[in-house]
Amino acid sequence: MSIRMKSVLGAVLLIFFAMITTGCWNRIELNEVAITSATGVDWDGENWIVSYQVLIPAAISSVMGGSGGGGPKSPIIVYSTKGRTIRDAIMHSYSESPRKLFFAHNRVVVIGEKALQRGVNELIDVYFRNSSTRETVSVLATPGTARRILEQFMQLQAISGAGMKEIILSEMKNTSILPNIPVYQLAMEVTGDAKSAVVPEIFVSGKEDTSSLESFGTTSIPSKLKLGRLAVLKGDKMIGWMNRKESLGAAYLRDSVQQSYIVVPCEDDKGNTGFNTIHILKSSTKVIPKLKGKQLAFTADVQVTGTLMESNCAQDLYKPGVIQSLEQGGQQQVGILLQEAWAKGQQMNTDIFGAAEKTHRKFPKQWKEWSKNWEEVFKEAPLETKVKFRMARMGLSNKSFRYLMDKKEK
Repeated sequence: MSIRMKSVLGAVLLIFFAMITTGCWNRIELNEVAITSATGVDWDGENWIVSYQVLIPAAISSVMGGSGGGGPKSPIIVYSTKGRTIRDAIMHSYSESPRKLFFAHNRVVVIGEKALQRGVNELIDVYFRNSSTRETVSVLATPGTARRILEQFMQLQAISGAGMKEIILSEMKNTSILPNIPVYQLAMEVTGDAKSAVVPEIFVSGKEDTSSLESFGTTSIPSKLKLGRLAVLKGDKMIGWMNRKESLGAAYLRDSVQQSYIVVPCEDDKGNTGFNTIHILKSSTKVIPKLKGKQLAFTADVQVTGTLMESNCAQDLYKPGVIQSLEQGGQQQVGILLQEAWAKGQQMNTDIFGAAEKTHRKFPKQWKEWSKNWEEVFKEAPLETKVKFRMARMGLSNKSFRYLMDKKEK
C-alpha cells in the first residue's frame, strides 16, 4: 500500500472515530445550577415543605471583605416549595427557579420537630434512591421550623450551611456531647435491632433573628445558631429529647467520646471546697451483655485518660493522695453520666446505646425470643458501671495557684 493510500485511510478512520465517539453529552454548566449548601424539611399537617439554602457566588466576596459597590450582599437565598411527597416538593422548584438545584455540595439537612414526629423514612428513601444526593450529609433536628434555621447567618462563616456542618464536627471532636449523624448512619440505626436513633439539635439562641446582614453591624449579635439537646427517635419517629448531660452519658455508652471534659468537686486541707476541671484525652467503652439467672444485664467497662486543666483548690497536686482523689472523682462523675443516660433511655423505652446489637451477637438463641419484645427486656435490664480513670498529666505546675497564694500569706 502506497504512502498516499495510507494517509487517506488514516484520515477516514479519524473521521469515523470522531463521529462515533460521544462528547460531554450530560455536562452541566455552573451557570445552569443553583448550588445548595443546606436543606430543611418541615411538615405542615398535610404536605411536606422543603427549604433550600442556595449560594449566590457573586455576593460571597463582598461578605468576606472583597470589593464591590453597594456594600455587602447576602451570600445566600432561602426559598421553599411544598408537595405531597418530598420529591414532589423538590420538583416544584422548577416552576420558580431559573436554575436546577444542585445537591452535591449540600452539607446539612435540618428537620423540623413536626416532620421528625411524623417520621424520617421518606427522607431517607429520597437520599438513597437518588444519585444527586449524598448519604454523608449531616442530619440536625430543630424544635421549630427548619426554614428559620436556614435563614440565619453565622458569625465567622459566610455560608451558614457550611458553618452548621463545621460546628457539629467541632462539637463532636472537642466535647463529644453531641454526635455527627450522617444520613447513612441514621438509616442504619433506625433499621437496626433496636430500631432507634439520635439526632443532634440546632436552634436559634436569642429572641431576634440574624436573617439580615444588618445584624452584624455591631460587635454583639442579637442571636446565634447553637447546638443543644439530643433528639431521640423510636423507629423512625421522634419521641423526646435528652439534655446535654444525658447526651454525654449516651456518648460514653455509644463509645463515641473523642475528647471531652468533666468538673470534679475538690476540698483542701482546711475544708475549703472548689472544683477541678479535667480534660478527657481518651476514652473507650465496652458494653457487655450477660445473664444473671434468666435476666439480661449489662456491664459498661470504661477506660478514661485525662489531664488537669484547672484547679481552684489549695492543693499540692503531686501528692499521691491528691492524684488518687482526682481519679476517684473523675471515676464517680463518669459513672453518674452513664447511669443517668441509661435510666433516661429506659424511661423513654428506647435503646439508643447499641445494646440490642451486642445482645444479638452474644446470645443469638435467646435473641429470637427477646427480639419479639425487646423494649420490655431492655427496660428491665440493669447496668453495672466499671470505670477506670487515669490522670495522665497534672499540667505545667505541680501546685495550684490558690495553694501558692495561701503559702505566700503565711
